[in-house]
Amino acid sequence: MRLIFIREVIEMNELQDELELVFPTLEYKNQIEEYLQEFFDNGEYEIAGDGGLDRIKNFDEWLSRVQNDLSEKNIEDNRVPATLYLTVRKSDNRVVGNLQIRHKLNEKLLQYGGHIGDSVRPSERRKGYATEQIRLALKKCKELGIDNVLMDCDKTNIGSAKSIINNGGILENEVDIDNKIVQRYWISLKKRYADRHIDGKTQNTLYKIISVANNEFTGDICYYHFKDVINKITIPNGKPIMDDGHEWLEFYDYNSKIKLTAMYDENAQIIEWYFDIARRIGKENDIPYEDDLYLDVVVNPAGEIILLDEDELQAAYDRLEVNKEDYNMAYNHANQLIKKLENNKDKLEEFTNKYLKEFQNK
Repeated sequence: MRLIFIREVIEMNELQDELELVFPTLEYKNQIEEYLQEFFDNGEYEIAGDGGLDRIKNFDEWLSRVQNDLSEKNIEDNRVPATLYLTVRKSDNRVVGNLQIRHKLNEKLLQYGGHIGDSVRPSERRKGYATEQIRLALKKCKELGIDNVLMDCDKTNIGSAKSIINNGGILENEVDIDNKIVQRYWISLKKRYADRHIDGKTQNTLYKIISVANNEFTGDICYYHFKDVINKITIPNGKPIMDDGHEWLEFYDYNSKIKLTAMYDENAQIIEWYFDIARRIGKENDIPYEDDLYLDVVVNPAGEIILLDEDELQAAYDRLEVNKEDYNMAYNHANQLIKKLENNKDKLEEFTNKYLKEFQNK
């Protein structure tokens, strides 16, 4: 089983420079007409994520519709703006697939359709293209400000489900749509891995991790000593929180919805304690992660407690990317945490200072 996983990872890495997403133009007219016919010849008359090509069957009319779909002012009230891409193999400029990214959800798409619809032409299947084009689509989703991506597929379409799962899809439920069982998957783009601080933002960073199980804390604690920071981070008052010489501790409790980060300056003096409210805290390939749920609670050195990013949570809820249950859960955990922290700054400082010294002495 592990050998299969390793082979799949190698194949996915090999594909990362092979495909690109291209907005359709007249240059692709002949290819698109041939592409459509291949589906029909294979007995497939519905193409997921094709922007209506399978119904319109006329390239010029279809291209006009695809262009109009980019703007909300050009579409009907019951639809949402969307961007369609052709998945093109770079080596021969061949269209091997297509996908459509809906810029937001409505109630209909929440039930069936989701943010991304995609297809791979029959002659190019089983090459890993579906997984790779979804990976590329998720980058586009991030650019559009979509944090939680909904995708679905027929339960019988094992290949499609696999390509979604390969990109981090988590099955929420199964629904009956026109006597077909449809699986609904969410892909979070808010997952933050513990090793993200040692790639791109910093150089020469000391990174350590220990596992702890005691009356105070159970989980993994990650330590970072930033020696040379490329992209410094400051808070609104102008005070740097990631700079040369700073030290951070991140506490990952896998039975909790709260991740604590203790941030220290170059003199090992606390800058702030930052609590992230998370959908889940977990570990993948031995790397801890949090799936962020927007709300944050900050405690400053004076003991002041601040609730942050309520606007971000509300916006995600309004976009239907956060359901009512998670919305309420985020506030419940934040409010409980705030009550627990009141008048307990000294205990918090004692707790994190103890582990900072432990790492410094290792």
